[in-house]
Amino acid sequence: MWDETLYRRALRVPKTLDESMIEKERNELFYKAVARLPEIQRRRFLLYYEYDFNFYQIGEMEHCTASAVQKSVSVAREKVKAEMRKYLQP
Repeated sequence: MWDETLYRRALRVPKTLDESMIEKERNELFYKAVARLPEIQRRRFLLYYEYDFNFYQIGEMEHCTASAVQKSVSVAREKVKAEMRKYLQP
């Protein structure tokens, strides 16, 4: 093998089966937690984190202030964290 090939392979270490399963379970828990959010919080949370809109852009879409969106996203984030913590702690 060439040194370059070895170097590329070293940078992309494949995940083990255990790591892949844990990541899949964690993603499922995350999306279930997001799905349990109230509709407005879920929508704002996804617009901010999934679609990379900022608070001002979301505020314009939702006809509210950026600070209201920021508070809504912050509360949603805490709810998701709490939900994840509940399942991920031993």
